[in-house]
Amino acid sequence: MVSVVILAAGRGKRMRSRTPKVLHPLLGKPLLAHGIEAALLLAPREMIVVASPIVSEAVSNWPFKGRFSTVIQNPALGTADAVLCGLSGLSSTNGTVLILPGDVPLVRSSTLKALLGYFDASQSVLTILGAEVEDPHGYGRVITTPSGEVTRIVEERDATEEEKAVGFINSGIIAVKGGALADALQMVESNNAQAEFYLTDLAAIFYERGLKVTAMRCEDPEEILGINDRYQLSEVQGRLLRRIIRAWQVEGVTFILPETVYLETEVEIGRDSVVEPGVFLRGQTRIGEACRIGSGSVIEDSVIGDGAIIKPYSVIEGSVVHGGAAIGPFAHLRPGSEIGQEVRVGNFVEVKKSKLEPGVKASHLTYIGDTTIGSGTNIGAGTITCNYDGRKKHPTTIGKDVFVGSNTALVAPVTVGDGATIAAGSVITKKVPPNTLAVGRARQQNIYRKLRRKKDK
Repeated sequence: MVSVVILAAGRGKRMRSRTPKVLHPLLGKPLLAHGIEAALLLAPREMIVVASPIVSEAVSNWPFKGRFSTVIQNPALGTADAVLCGLSGLSSTNGTVLILPGDVPLVRSSTLKALLGYFDASQSVLTILGAEVEDPHGYGRVITTPSGEVTRIVEERDATEEEKAVGFINSGIIAVKGGALADALQMVESNNAQAEFYLTDLAAIFYERGLKVTAMRCEDPEEILGINDRYQLSEVQGRLLRRIIRAWQVEGVTFILPETVYLETEVEIGRDSVVEPGVFLRGQTRIGEACRIGSGSVIEDSVIGDGAIIKPYSVIEGSVVHGGAAIGPFAHLRPGSEIGQEVRVGNFVEVKKSKLEPGVKASHLTYIGDTTIGSGTNIGAGTITCNYDGRKKHPTTIGKDVFVGSNTALVAPVTVGDGATIAAGSVITKKVPPNTLAVGRARQQNIYRKLRRKKDK
C-alpha cells in the first residue's frame, strides 16, 4: 500500500499575492486540488496535506476533504521539514511513501502509477520522477552516474555552471521507502543558498549509504511543469485547456476556434455539440448533445438540454435549459431559472428564479423575476414583472396560453389565469381570471385646441 504526502505549506512569494500559491485558481479549482485528485485515483492508504494555517482552513470546506488529512507546517523551514511534519500525521510509515509538490497540476494519475511500478521493479530506496528538457532553467538538476544511477539533486541556486548545463530536471515527485525516510530526513542540513532543509538532499544521503537511488523519465515533460509566478500559471492553464478540449474533440464535440474557448475541468459536453469562439463554460455545467453555444456566451453551473441553442453573448447562471429551447442573443438567465422545452427567450430578456413551461415565448426586452409561466404563453416586448416592493420579493403566476401585450407591468403578487389576454401598456395589480381581457391603463383622450400663431417680429 502507498501513503501520499502533498507539500502545500509554501507561500509562493513570486506570485506576489496575499493568497498562497496552491490556492490560486486553475480552470475552476485551486492548484492544490488538481494534484490531490490525481493522487486520490491511486486509492492510497492515507493522504496527508502539509499546509500553512491559511491553506488548512481553506481545504476544510472542500467536497473531498474527508479523503485526506492536513498537518500544519509553521514556520515553513523547507521541503524536508515539511515531509517530517507529514510523516507525523501518518498512522504508519511502512511501505511506500509518495511525495508530491502542491503545484504540479498537470501530472496524470497514470504517470504516478507508472512511477510506483518503476520504484517497485527497480528495488530502489528512492525513485525520482524527472524529465529531459531543452530549457531546464528554474528546476533542480538530477545528477547521475554513467550507468544512470542518481547521485544527487542540486537546486539551481546551488548548482555550478556545469551542473546548470544538465537537462535532466527534478519534478519534486518521489517514491521512497517509508522505513528509511524518517531516519534520512534527520540528516538533512540547511547549508544552502536558501538556508532551508531540502528534501532533494535525500538522494545524496541514500547514495552515500550505498543504497539504490533511481530516476524515471516522464514521457511527457509537460506533466511535471511547476508554477512559481503568474506567467507560469497562465502557461500551465493554456496547456491544461488544450488537453481538456482535445479530449472533448475526441468525444465528438466541435470547437470552431478552440484556442479562444475557456473550459473548466468539471464541465461536460455531449457529442455533436458545437462551441463557437469566445465561449466560457464554468463550474458544474452540463451541455447535452447536438447543442450550439454561441460566440461570447458565458454558462456557469447550468444544465443545457439536448438540441438547445444558446445564441451569442448570452449569460446563463445556475439554471436549467431543457431540450430544443433557444436562448438569446444577449439574454441573461440568473440563478434558479428553469426554461422548458421549445421555449424562446430572446434578445435582452432577463429571467431570474422563474419557471417557463414548454412553448413559452419571451422574445425581446423583458424582465421575468420570481415568476411561473404556463405552456404556450406569449410575453410581449417590454413586459416587466415588478417583483420587489422595496422590502421583499413577491411571486407572479401566469397560466397557460396567455397573451401578454407589449409594455405590460405585472405588479406582484399577482395571478393571471389560463387563456387570458392583457392589453398592451397595462399595469396589472389584481388577479386576472381565465379567458378574460384585462386592460389596466387610463382611457386615451384626444384634446383639440386652437393653435396660436406666432406674432411677426
